[in-house]
Amino acid sequence: MNCFFLSSDLMFGPRVSHAASQCGARVKTVLSPGKLEDELAQHECDLVILDLSCSLFTPDQVMQVLNTSEQTMKTLAFGPHVQEEKLQAAVAAGFDAVMSNGQFNQSLMQIFASE
Repeated sequence: MNCFFLSSDLMFGPRVSHAASQCGARVKTVLSPGKLEDELAQHECDLVILDLSCSLFTPDQVMQVLNTSEQTMKTLAFGPHVQEEKLQAAVAAGFDAVMSNGQFNQSLMQIFASE
């Protein structure tokens, strides 16, 4: 499985990559919407994970980029449980799964094992 991780969190990215590698998946951190477009044009992607704490992306913007891609992939967004507006924005944008940071953290291995 190939995954794009949309986040600027330098502390959490390696943890996500480690969980993915334990399940035989690969994660590439993407730091801007333009870079996401480039990566989608060059590489197959099975899963896109959006860190809602990353101000470089909005859920609508990400879904717009993904919808213009010819690829079919799953989408997941996560963020602080106290930022309900951001979580709801991801639901409204059409993400397949939306969860709190705690839920995401607890589900890391399952997320990559289920693909």
